[in-house]
Amino acid sequence: MKKIISTFLLTSAILLNAQEKPTHPELTANTKRIDLKLPKIENEKNYKVEVRFGLEVNVSECEDPQYFTFSLQNLKYENGSPSSRNGYYSVAEDTPVEIFDVYNKDNCGKKEKTVKKIVSSQKISMDYNGDFTTTFFIPKNWTVEYRLWKIDGEFKTAK
Repeated sequence: MKKIISTFLLTSAILLNAQEKPTHPELTANTKRIDLKLPKIENEKNYKVEVRFGLEVNVSECEDPQYFTFSLQNLKYENGSPSSRNGYYSVAEDTPVEIFDVYNKDNCGKKEKTVKKIVSSQKISMDYNGDFTTTFFIPKNWTVEYRLWKIDGEFKTAK
């Protein structure tokens, strides 16, 4: 009898978890999904990940775009299911951006256009995790850029 009850409870638990399908935003013609999967490394606790968004812009030789910004109200972190490992970031497809550039009059002889990649001034900082994928739903013309930061040493007290 104990085996039957144990089997029933185990089967019920498995079926309950199997019904927990993550929900994500629907992709549109102007959005895309990016899955950031970091490789497994030793001592993950010694690393942080900085994520920024990238954008390619057409500029003249007179312009030197430095970065772009957008309202953080348009950046959302949501859980796709009750389990927090299915969380994702989303940016609305119609998010307005403001590009900050420097006018460089030394290069203004020609009016040729070039494409330059710039990154957002806003960043997401998170712990390094090589076990789970971090998902982003962003406008189609954006990219996800990241870099790693190594934590060096212990905390020091400010005086």
